[in-house]
Amino acid sequence: MSTENAEEAPAAYAPSEQLQDALKELGKAEEAVAAARTAVRAAIAADLRAFPSVTTDEMAAHVPYSNETVRGIAREYDVPRKRKPTVRSIAEPEKKS
Repeated sequence: MSTENAEEAPAAYAPSEQLQDALKELGKAEEAVAAARTAVRAAIAADLRAFPSVTTDEMAAHVPYSNETVRGIAREYDVPRKRKPTVRSIAEPEKKS
């Protein structure tokens, strides 16, 4: 065993140019997917607003999202609700007719 070899530290790993380029392309693709997802969510909200009779269930049948996700998108983009909420705060006084 030579003391000469034991003192040499292994060379630090550096990613190849090919890997660096591939990672840059992956980052660009992920940004494109995020932008497309935002555009789809905005278009869903626009359609719900433009076609008030379409329910979130009907919309979910045409998009890659569940009814609950479509409902969340509608809330996120302030799409008017189809009906008034049926639950009221207990802090609100009851209205008498």
